[in-house]
Amino acid sequence: KNNFLKKELLRPTKIYVDEILRLNEKKLINACANITGGGLKDNIKRVIPKGLCAEIDLNKIKTKKIFNWIKSKGVSDSEMHMTFNCGVGFCLIAKEDNFKLIKKYFNKKYQPYIIGKIIKAKNPVNLKNRISWT
Repeated sequence: KNNFLKKELLRPTKIYVDEILRLNEKKLINACANITGGGLKDNIKRVIPKGLCAEIDLNKIKTKKIFNWIKSKGVSDSEMHMTFNCGVGFCLIAKEDNFKLIKKYFNKKYQPYIIGKIIKAKNPVNLKNRISWT
């Protein structure tokens, strides 16, 4: 188990520059956010226009083993959300109609999936439900 953790902690971050540049060139995305320290809420709110809200369903997040292990050591959900990306390294905001086409720009290992939607609301980000730490 320790070898797994060592390898996972040393794994370089996936950089999405090529994919994002192509998607932007094709006008397939409206906004994007790199999820770093501060988690989903702090990073996504920067790209949401006033009067709109990114409503994120935490239950749709596909966590990675490393985050499940960290959570199992007694870290609270709120601390996990604020400190780690919990497996969501990058978020795209796009029209749902473009989703199938957007997926074609990513290789099999990094296929995007839907975790929320944009709605009209005062708060720029609303996290609902809970991440399933399994």
